[in-house]
Amino acid sequence: MLEFSMAATIPVKIYEILEDKLGRDEAKEVVKELEDAVNAIILQKKTEVKEELSRELASKADIARLEGKIEAIKIDLERKLKLYFIMLIFVIILVSPRAIDLLAKLLGVIK
Repeated sequence: MLEFSMAATIPVKIYEILEDKLGRDEAKEVVKELEDAVNAIILQKKTEVKEELSRELASKADIARLEGKIEAIKIDLERKLKLYFIMLIFVIILVSPRAIDLLAKLLGVIK
C-alpha cells in the first residue's frame, strides 16, 4: 500500500507575524507546536478514514467467500436443471402415446 506523508506547514506570512510579535525563537517554537498539532490531527483523521473504509469495503477474504457460495449455488442449480430435464422427458414419454410408440420402436419392442 502506498504511504505518503502530508506534513502540515504554517504559511510564511503567519510565521512572520508571530516573529514580529513574539521574537524569532518563540515564533519558531509556536510554529513547531502548531505544525505538530495539525499533523497529529491529520494522522488521526487518516487513521479514522482507513478504519471506516476497512469496515465498509469488501476484503479479498469476503470476495473469496462469496465466490465459493456462488459456485456452490451454481453446482446445485445445474444438478436440479438436469433432474428437471430428465423428469420432463419421462413425463412427455408417459403422457404422449406417440412418444411411447417411438420409444418402443427405438427399443425394438414393436416392429
